[in-house]
Amino acid sequence: MAAKLAMLGGEAVRKRPFSKWPVFDTRERTQLEDVLKSASWGGFPSPNRKAAEFSRRFADFQGARFAMPVSSGTTALEVALKALEVGPGDEVIVPAITFAATAYAPLTCNALPVFADVDAETVCMDPESVRALITPRTRAIIPVHYGASLADLDALTEIANEHSIAIVEDCAHVPGAQWHGRGAGTVGAIGCFSFQSTKPMTAGEGGAITVYDPDLEQKCQSLINCGRRRPGDAFESPLMGANYRMTEWQCGVLLAQIERAPGQIEFKSAMAARLREGLNGIPGIHAIARDPRVTREAIYAFIFKIDEDKLGTSRNSFVKAIRAEGIPCGVGNDPVYRSTLFPRDSVAYRIAYELTDGTPGAEEIDCPVAERLFEREIVALPHECLLGGKSDVDDIITAAQKVAENARELAMTKASLV
Repeated sequence: MAAKLAMLGGEAVRKRPFSKWPVFDTRERTQLEDVLKSASWGGFPSPNRKAAEFSRRFADFQGARFAMPVSSGTTALEVALKALEVGPGDEVIVPAITFAATAYAPLTCNALPVFADVDAETVCMDPESVRALITPRTRAIIPVHYGASLADLDALTEIANEHSIAIVEDCAHVPGAQWHGRGAGTVGAIGCFSFQSTKPMTAGEGGAITVYDPDLEQKCQSLINCGRRRPGDAFESPLMGANYRMTEWQCGVLLAQIERAPGQIEFKSAMAARLREGLNGIPGIHAIARDPRVTREAIYAFIFKIDEDKLGTSRNSFVKAIRAEGIPCGVGNDPVYRSTLFPRDSVAYRIAYELTDGTPGAEEIDCPVAERLFEREIVALPHECLLGGKSDVDDIITAAQKVAENARELAMTKASLV
C-alpha cells in the first residue's frame, strides 16, 4: 500500500532543507575586502581593476574573444541589440517561454518582439517556428538557453545565415555550458549572461556580454560606458550610451564565484543524470533529456514533464503534492506575451507595433506548445537541489514516486473538494 501523502495527513518524504544558495566562503570575503581597501568601488574608469580581471577570466571560461561585465542580464540584451543597430520598425524573434527581459530588450530599441513557439523536448525556441516568422523587418533572433537545455544553435545558425540575421544568445541560465565544445554565447554574434541572485553564478545582480567581432566589442563597451570612446576605437556611428557598468564589489564576488563554477557544473550535471534516470522510471513523468551536442551541461533549473493522462492527476496537483513532501519546485515561466511583467497594452509595446506599420500577423501569436507546456506539463526544480549529493536527489525521486503512486487518490480528493 502506498504511503499516505503529506498533503493528506501523511509524513513528508523530506523534512530538512536543500542546499542554500548562493554558496560563498572566504574567497568572496577576501575579494570584497580588497575592493574596500582600494577605495575604488565603482565601474569608472571603465573597465576598472576588478572588471578588467573578470572580463579576462570570463572570456577564458566561455571560450570567447572578448567579455565585458554589465549591470544586469537585461541591460546586456539591450546593449547587444543596440550594438547591432536594431532600431525602430525592426522585428526581433524571441521564444514564447522566457523571462520578460528577453522580450523587453527589443522595445528599448523601439523594435517589436515577435514570439516563436518552443520545442516540446527542450522548452527552447523551435527553429521551424522561427523560420515561419521571418519577414523583411527581422533583424535579430534571441534564442534562450532554458533551464539546462541549449537551443538548437545548428538549425538557428543555418536560418540566420540564410537571411543575414544576427543571433543574440540569451545565456542567463547557463554560464559555462558548451555546444559542440564551444561556449554558450560564442556561437551567435553576441552572448548575454545574468548574475542575478538565483543564477548559477551570482553577484546579487549583474550581467556580462561575450563577443568575437572587435567592432561589436567597441560598440558594446561604448554603450555600457555612457557612450565614451576609448583611444583606438574605430567604429563610425555615434552611439547614445548609458551607465550600464558593473561595480567593483560585484566583479570581486564573481571572481570568487568563477573559481567555484567548474566543480559545481560537473557535480550538478552528474546529479542531474541520476535524477533523470530515476524520474524516467516513473510512469507519467519524463525528464528533459540532455542533448548530445551539449558537451558541457550547466544547470539553472532541472525540468521534467508530466503526462496528466498517464500519471492520473493534473500537473498542478502533482506540484502541490510534491511540495508538501518537502521538494521545492515550480512550473517555469509563463508565456511571456501573457505575463503581467510584459504588458502588451503598454505605451512601449504599442509604439513598437505601430512603427512596424502594423505588419500583418505581427500581433497574431500562435504558440500552442508553449501554452500546453506551461499549463499542463512543466515542473522545474531549482539548481541548488542538485548541490547536496545523491541522498538529496534520491529524496526527489522518492517523493515523485510517492505522489505518482497516490495520483488517483489525489485526483479523487481534488474532485471531491470541487
